[in-house]
Amino acid sequence: MRCSNSSLSSEAVADPSLLRVNVNISRSRGYDGAVTEHVEAFIRDANDKPVANRQILVTVNGKVLQLNNGSSNYYGAYPYYQLADSSLSIKGDGAYTATVTLTNGNEYTLGTIQTQPDITPGRFLPPVTHARHRPLILTWHELEPHNGLVSRWKSWQGETSTTELKISKSNRVMDEWNNVRDEPGSADEADYLTTAVSSGDGAYTIPESYFLGPMNPYNTLNVLIMSAKSQIIGKPFLSGSAISSNRTGMYRIKVTH
Repeated sequence: MRCSNSSLSSEAVADPSLLRVNVNISRSRGYDGAVTEHVEAFIRDANDKPVANRQILVTVNGKVLQLNNGSSNYYGAYPYYQLADSSLSIKGDGAYTATVTLTNGNEYTLGTIQTQPDITPGRFLPPVTHARHRPLILTWHELEPHNGLVSRWKSWQGETSTTELKISKSNRVMDEWNNVRDEPGSADEADYLTTAVSSGDGAYTIPESYFLGPMNPYNTLNVLIMSAKSQIIGKPFLSGSAISSNRTGMYRIKVTH
């Protein structure tokens, strides 16, 4: 259900302390290897109401985000600002600076964030197939850019970064028309694994017991790498303002007998 917009949507806004601004830069690698990119911003007032003001400009690395007034998005059916074309490429280890220009023409820098490194085969490369009657070791290299010391220092500066590895089972079947579909997944928590990805070199072992139960039948492991990084922005904007970067990598492993 849509909420009513803030009165700031149709008023002159010259005071940045009236706004809570969140800018998100994301890129995702699908199971087929295709990469999708999104740059979005969401603005709220002190009462947490959406601000949809076409006279307020949000930019990322100089590219202006367009107001999408009420379409469904990550935040629900609320207005938000988005990069509506492909004029800005999201690169791994790239620096992205967001600015906000108010209706009086004054420009404020929201912040700068460096995106996580790309998930290259040298960083993470799961096997294509795996036999179900043996454990599986997944290894990674420098997927999470922050070690413990750097994380504490970054946290003190308002920046956090976490990376997780999520594993689930699915049964992929082919119908009579050669269309592949995934059958409904398991409702049993034992069929889902999650572990934190540390910095540097790391490994996670999926035990043989995981493959032996409880979901049956299944023929695929879905491997998901999710990374979230956020830089909190203080004054002059409202508390809760931030610029963030999300990175997702999706992989499938065929499980054989």
